Parts: sequence; structure tokens; C-alpha cells
Amino acid sequence: MREPVPDKVAQKFLKHFLEVFSAGQSIYAAVRTARQRLKGIEKEYPGASWLPVISEHHAVVPMTWAKPRIPNIRRLGTLLLLSLLITVSVLGVRHQGGLQTWELLLYDKFMRSRPQEKQDSRLLIVTVTEDDLDLPEQKQRSGSLSNLALARLLDKLAQYQAGTIGLDIYRPEPVQPNEASLTTRWKTDDNFFAICKVSDRTQNYPGVSPPKGVPPERQGFSDIVPDSDNVLRRHLLAMQPANPTSPCTARYALNAQLAFHYLEKKKGIFVKYTPQGDLQLGNIVFKRLRSRNGSKTESQMGSYQKVDIGGYQILLNYRSFQGSPLEIAPQVTLTDVLRGKVNPEQVKDRIVLIGTTAQSFRDYSPTPYMTEQGFSQEVPGVILQAQMVSQLVSAALDGRPLISVMPVWVEVLWIWSWSVVGGAIGYAVLQSITWRYRSRLYLLVTAAGVLGGLYILCLILFYQGIWVPLVPSTLVLVLTGSTVVIYLSTQQGQRQLISTT
Repeated sequence: MREPVPDKVAQKFLKHFLEVFSAGQSIYAAVRTARQRLKGIEKEYPGASWLPVISEHHAVVPMTWAKPRIPNIRRLGTLLLLSLLITVSVLGVRHQGGLQTWELLLYDKFMRSRPQEKQDSRLLIVTVTEDDLDLPEQKQRSGSLSNLALARLLDKLAQYQAGTIGLDIYRPEPVQPNEASLTTRWKTDDNFFAICKVSDRTQNYPGVSPPKGVPPERQGFSDIVPDSDNVLRRHLLAMQPANPTSPCTARYALNAQLAFHYLEKKKGIFVKYTPQGDLQLGNIVFKRLRSRNGSKTESQMGSYQKVDIGGYQILLNYRSFQGSPLEIAPQVTLTDVLRGKVNPEQVKDRIVLIGTTAQSFRDYSPTPYMTEQGFSQEVPGVILQAQMVSQLVSAALDGRPLISVMPVWVEVLWIWSWSVVGGAIGYAVLQSITWRYRSRLYLLVTAAGVLGGLYILCLILFYQGIWVPLVPSTLVLVLTGSTVVIYLSTQQGQRQLISTT
């Protein structure tokens, strides 16, 4: 006050000042408004309105009421509406497949970042390498494995009491009369399973027949379902061949046949189906990829949008040892077995997979793992079969987690909740500190901390077998937070402009 004033003038001024100042106006605007309102008592106290004075410093940001205020209903409604609109927009882009590439890349990163696991000791892989192609037993071969070498290999495995044997090498050509013992073994050995390939009309592929003499119940298809980038992330368990004239009519994949046989023979676990049509082994249900819109050909499950879901598909949970899926199980070469260099205990009661790793046959597929040069790591087909066998057996016997996704409604709520979190962060930052360099830095640090927490949470859930939508959650968090900050800071600027005019 310029001069001492009566108590009533001071009380009136303080009342009007606090009403305006506590409502969010700057101290300059509050003093100016309170002075104007003192004109109502100037008949009783002449000159009351000119007594209050404040010196403004235009280089200093005006002081504002520091007490936290509960957000009003209007602002809260605006925040929720913005978060909802942004969530719907992001989900729309996701539905059209606009985020699938990024989500699959993060899926691969999560897969690679998991802790390593021990090798699956229930399996043994017999590989046919480049050196094995030059064995004397391989002189009459027409592919990677001659009938003579195969017959002697099977004799050795029978001698070592192999539990289940799977041949991951095509044998469509007929056996010669002098090799009839091989056909007899195929017909009578209940532990032996062979591979074939289903014909595909869309790709004009005729398919590959199983070995002559192997009964249908011991045949398994080799077909896989790579993604658009050719990386294999899904596991095809069963299917009904669309072409009735296909040379391969196997209902189950080779890996599924081997797992079913091993579990039934050694553990008394039989395959069955739930009332919902899901395959079950023991207490474990393998929930298949299903379409959200009822389509029989396209999936919209998790981060997958509009991909082929023909047959019975699940996500493939790779087992990594020493950072590589190649070391899924112990391996020996064809030469090792034929020359008696294998310990019989390595073979007894195990699931034995026979396949080629020779580069000349190019039976390789890309995986989510990376080479040291930064390229997708390719693994032989026999290793992929071993990965799939191990997934089924480990889930049924060890309770090893399968990879699953959230139900649709849970995913929507999850993504929307992160949109609300982003908006709340933006609102809280603007309400707690003024919009200066310090506040922008505070906002960036807060946002980085929340994004880091979101990433870690999604990674932990992935370790438990739940694939959570990280990319859309990150997008809605950033977009909603940025939109709220821009919207509220614009409103704040407009109010300050109005109060100074």
C-alpha cells in the first residue's frame, strides 16, 4: 500500500486478491483485478483503488499460486477424450498392419534377450555334414543320404535303443530290391517316423512323397509358416491338406508326431483336444492362433494382423543355449554313429532326429536370432524340427512357458491405459512447474523413465510367456502426453494473454 489503510480496505483487497490469485492468475493480474474491485468502496474510502501498487519486472516469469489444485471435471474429460481418440487411431493403424513390422522386430529383440537355457537332453541330433557326403557308404546316394548309409544308421540306433527316431530327409524314390530290409524296417519299426511335404496349389508346388512303406500314422509333414520377412516365428502343428491328390496326406508335423510318440511311450501322456478345439498334452493346452473376425484364413492375434493361420499354429518359443538356437540339443555326425564313436547312453531312450546341415543342400530358415555380422541367423531344418519337438515336450513335462497373447479386450484396455498415463504425465508436469527450460527437461526425464519402465515390464512379461503390445503402447503414451502438453500450454498462454490485456 502507498499509505496506511483502514482494516476494511486491507481485508477487501486481500479477499479479492486471493480469489483471483488462487484461481491460477499471475500475481500481477491478481493485484490489478483486486484494485479494480476496490472502486466499489471509494465513496466510503476515497482513493482506495489507487493505494495498492506492485512493480512489474518484465524479464521475470510472474509468480503463480503454488498450491496443487485438483483437476476440474472439464480438463479430466478432455484428457480422457484425447487419450481415447489417440488410442482408437493407433489401433486402427495397427489393425491395417501398419505396426506389424516394428512389433515383430521388437518380438525378435525380446526373444534374443532372454536368459539362456540348458540343452534339451531328451533329444539327440544326427547331422549329415559336408564331410559325411564323402563316406564310402554314401557312394550310391541320390540326395544327402544313401539307402545303405541310412540302413546302417538305423541299425546302430536300434542297437543303442533309441526311443523315437525321426528322419528329416526326403526319401521319395523307391528302394531297390536288394535293399528290401530297409523297407521292412520302415514298415515294422514303430519308433521310426518319416517326413513328407504337402503340395501347395498357390505356389504350384507338387509336394514330396513319404518313403514307400512307412504307414500313414508314422508320417509327418515338413511344412512351416514363415512370416513376410521369411523369419520363422510360428509353429505349425497340424493341418488338413487342401489338395486331396497331394502325395503327402500327413495330418501332423513330423515334430508333433515325435513328441506325441515320446510322451505316450515314456510318460503315458496322450494327445487330446479340449471342447474348444485346442490341442492338449497332459495339463498343458496349446492355444492356437485364431482369427478375431471369424475368418478361417487370416489372423489378427496379438501383433499379427492379416496373416495366414491355416492349420493349427502356435508361436514358436525357441530354446537358446549360449545365445544360439543351433545348440538346442546334443549333436553327433553320421560318421560318429557309423564308426561307433557315440556313447550308447547318448542315444538310449532319446528322441533322435536325422537331418542334413550341409550348406550345399540349403535346408536353412531365418530365425529371430542374429549373427555377429547383424544378419538373421539361419538354422538347418533338422534344428528347427528339434526346436519344435523340444517346445512340445518341455511344455508337457517341465511346464516351460508357451508364448501367448492377451485377449482382444485386455489388449485394448492395456493400450488405452498407457495413453491415459501419458496424458496424466503431461498434465502433472504443466501443473507442478512453469513452462520453461527446466520444466521441459523435467518432462523429458519423466517420459524417458516411464518408457523405460514400460519396456522392462513388457520384457518381464515376455519372460513369463506373455507377448504384450509394446509398440502401440509406446505410441499412445508419447502422442497423448505431447498432445496434452501442447493443448494445456496453449490454453495457459491464452489465459495469460487475456489477463494482461
